[in-house]
This record gives sequence, structure tokens and C-alpha cells, in this order.
Amino acid sequence: MATSTAPERIVTGRLLLRRFEEADRVEMVRFYGDPEVMAIRKYGARDPVAASLAFDILMEHWRTHGFGLYAMIERESDAFCGECGLRYTDDGAEVEISYGLFEPFRGKGYATEGAAAICDIALDVLKLPVLIAHSRGDNRGSHAVLEKIGMTFAGRRESPGHPHGVVKYMMDGDSGS
Repeated sequence: MATSTAPERIVTGRLLLRRFEEADRVEMVRFYGDPEVMAIRKYGARDPVAASLAFDILMEHWRTHGFGLYAMIERESDAFCGECGLRYTDDGAEVEISYGLFEPFRGKGYATEGAAAICDIALDVLKLPVLIAHSRGDNRGSHAVLEKIGMTFAGRRESPGHPHGVVKYMMDGDSGS
């Protein structure tokens, strides 16, 4: 369990990660509904109603836990790139790092840059004892990001709807980032 609250804004070399606001709902409904974005995500593309509900859950997570997902903004252009942050797993047992980008922002190192900053918050500010990540078994790009930020492979499991299963990565709070 987190021992403090995450900052509302994080600035990296090229990114601004900021807590989502109600004004971001339109972008996130577009994000959650984009088949290209969600093709490599564990939940898949959502219709506008389900996407709006997912945004409500994202906002509530911050209010309940003091941390959550951030809007990822490219500082140079002020463009909304996607999301990156922390959330409890669906069963509430662990905290996972999550990130996703619109296609034009992929391949630029933004996922690694954002995820590294989020790891620092998780371990150094929130003092989480363990940070995990889940990724589709065939999402090699995501696996590379997780390895670059210092996470280690912890196993693979079968998952309905994912023919390549889901992989899990971990990082102990003691190992730091």
C-alpha cells in the first residue's frame, strides 16, 4: 500500500505527465476507442460508453488511492500522446505500471521515458514494496520498455482472448530504479 500521495505533475526531458482532468474525457474516450492503440492493450478497443466509464474509474482511482494514471503530453508540441501511470490490478492485490501511446508517438522513447519517471514515483515517493507490469505475450515493444526501466520477467500465463498469453514483470522496491 502507498505511504504518500503522488505528485500531480511530473516533468521529464520531453514529457509532461499530469493528473487527468475532466476536460481530458474526450481525448481518453478517443484513446480507449482507438483500435490501433488498443490492439496491443489487454482490454481491447471500447465503445464510447465503456470508454467514458473507464475514464470515470481512472479519475476515481486518484481520489481513492492518491495516485493513478497521468495524461502524457509532448512538451514540444503540447500534444496529448497517451497515458502513463500506476493503478491497482483488477483484483486489487498489486500495483501495476501502465502506459499507452497513440501511434504517431510510438518509437520515440516516450513510453520508456514516462515509465522510468513513474517507477521513480512508485518506489521513491510512494514507497511501494513491489511494482509489477502486465503485457500481452506478443507485445515485444512493451517487454523492451519494461526491461529498459529495470523490471524483470516474472512469468507467463494463459488469458482468454490473448492467444499469446499475458506476461508479468516485477521490480522490488529495494532494488530501486
